[in-house]
Amino acid sequence: MSSNYNVLFVCRNFDSMAGGIERMSTNIMNYLVDEGFHVSLITWDTSSAKSHYPLHPSIKWYKLDLGSPFRSASWLQRLKRQLSMRRIASNIAPTHVIGFQFGTFLAIRTALFGFSTKFIAAERNSPQLFCFTKSQLSNQFLWFISLLFADVITIQFSAYTKYYPFFLRNKLRVIPNPVALPNSHHIDSTQCDKLHNRILHVGRLSYQKNQVFLLNAFSQIASSHPSWVLTLVGDGDTRRALESLISQLNLSDQVELIGSVKDVDYWYERSSIFAFPSLWEGFPNALTEAMSHSLPVVGFSSTDGVNELIIDNYNGLLSSSSVTDFSRCIEDLILSPHKRALMGSNGRQSVREYSPALIYQCWKTVFK
Repeated sequence: MSSNYNVLFVCRNFDSMAGGIERMSTNIMNYLVDEGFHVSLITWDTSSAKSHYPLHPSIKWYKLDLGSPFRSASWLQRLKRQLSMRRIASNIAPTHVIGFQFGTFLAIRTALFGFSTKFIAAERNSPQLFCFTKSQLSNQFLWFISLLFADVITIQFSAYTKYYPFFLRNKLRVIPNPVALPNSHHIDSTQCDKLHNRILHVGRLSYQKNQVFLLNAFSQIASSHPSWVLTLVGDGDTRRALESLISQLNLSDQVELIGSVKDVDYWYERSSIFAFPSLWEGFPNALTEAMSHSLPVVGFSSTDGVNELIIDNYNGLLSSSSVTDFSRCIEDLILSPHKRALMGSNGRQSVREYSPALIYQCWKTVFK
């Protein structure tokens, strides 16, 4: 039965991208292929693009190569993309099209105007993001309009329903991201030696992930705990600004900028605390990965997704958006190995409900 489904995925860019959207869409595509689905992918990437995450060899990847996905496209480039997408869709005749990221939704619907293809809008962020973006009202209006033309809208927590107008709510399906429990065992945080006195952060270096705030919070307690280091894993457009701030705060001996890595598990297994001050999220993959590695976590009580996963004083600590409060939470965990171990164990248990087997079955039901 599954072989009757021909699914086309559309994402803005995949080239060497190590983010949550790329990983999640890759995992779903690979799973569907293994289940007998025909799967194709369209991105705005150049013809030389390579995926950071391994794609199943039977997935046909169409790289439009019509302008950079990282810059605003001209109207001519947009028209050419629309025509290319329409030509590709005509050739492969998909039964379903899934758009990942808000920027693809309108492009898909206009390119496939007149097609009977079922359109699934996979929303990857809480609408809370509009509180932090420029042109908030105009962007939110375009977002609502683009979702009007979707047959199904997937969201990651039921709590996000409140942001959607009533006329869209009948289209919503709640599908969280899968969380795989690692086979390796996290080093007992009560037995950490100096090398594992590490506060870890994993994420794209960006305004959203809020590493400037994290550095300022760590600077308030770093001198009191000279054996502890803060390690940032990931890369992004704020790297130079962060390097400058590290120097200004005299933290060069206690902060590591690792960059993007293939084996992020290595860092989870060599850390004792996970700090995650994101301003907005959808389903924060790095946070759940840390929890699956038995790390106690610290995040904002005001951030959607984060406050769904962190149960205060059970599997981590919820902080206000105050630098002082966040640093206090980190220091609380530094000073209590027993609390770290207990919260870490609870965190691993609390992400079991997101097992890949359960979540991928939810995705299969979207195609019925």
